[in-house]
Amino acid sequence: MKKLMRTQWILFSLAAACLAASGVFAFCMIGYLITALAFLGLAACLIYFGVLAPKKTAAARWLRAAMAVVLVIGCVMFLIAEIPVLRHARSDPDTSAPYLLVCGAGLHGSGPSRSMLDRLHEAVRWLEAEPDSVAILSGSQGPDEAMSEAQAMFNWLTDQGVDPDRLILEEQAGSSYENIKNALDVIAANGGDPTGRVAILSSDYHLYRLGTMARALGCQPVLVAARTSMTSLFINYAIREALAMWDLWVFGP
Repeated sequence: MKKLMRTQWILFSLAAACLAASGVFAFCMIGYLITALAFLGLAACLIYFGVLAPKKTAAARWLRAAMAVVLVIGCVMFLIAEIPVLRHARSDPDTSAPYLLVCGAGLHGSGPSRSMLDRLHEAVRWLEAEPDSVAILSGSQGPDEAMSEAQAMFNWLTDQGVDPDRLILEEQAGSSYENIKNALDVIAANGGDPTGRVAILSSDYHLYRLGTMARALGCQPVLVAARTSMTSLFINYAIREALAMWDLWVFGP
C-alpha cells in the first residue's frame, strides 16, 4: 500500500509540475501554445494513471491498459509524421532556381517576429548567391498585424539593400497552401514556368509539409531552410508540424 501511495504521490507531483509548465508557456511566452498543450496533455495522462494507481479492480486494470494502448498508438502516429519533418529540416543540396518563394510568418505589430527574421536573413543570403533570381514575398495581413506579412518582408529586405525590382509582393495568402498556390500563379503571370524548379524558403521545421504540398501542386520544389534561432521554438513548431502533417494527409490542404 505504501508503495502504491508513493507512486500516486509521484504521479500527482509530476502532473502539478506539468500544469505549471503549461501555464508558463501559455500565458508568459509568445508562440508556445503547442508546448503548453503538450504539457497539459501530459498532466492529464499523469492524473489519469494517478487516480487509477491504487485501484485493483478489473475495471481499473482495463482502463489502465486501454489508456496505455491509446498512448502507444498516439506515439507511433506522432513519430510517423515527426521523423520526416526532422529529416527534411535542412536545405536541398542545390537551391538554385529562377524564383524564390519566401513564406511569411507572424508580425509583432509592424515588426517581424523571430521566425520571420530567421527567414529574412536566409532570404538575403540566397538572393546574394542567386543574383539573377526574383523573390516572391507571400503573406496576408493578420488581425493583430499592422500590415501584410509580404509588405513587412519587403520593407525589411529593401532596408537591407535588396533591389526592390527583385521582389514581388503576394499579399493574399493566408495559409501555407495558399503561399505556394498563389506564388505559382504569380510565376505563371510573369511568364515563368510554374511546373519547373521553384525555391521555397521557410523555417526548417516547415519544409517537409511545404514540399509535400508543392509537389501536389505540380512544381519541382527546391527547399531552402531558414534555421530556427531558438531551440525551444524549433521543438514547439516541430511538434505542431507533425500534427499538421496528419491533418494534411487525412483532410487535404
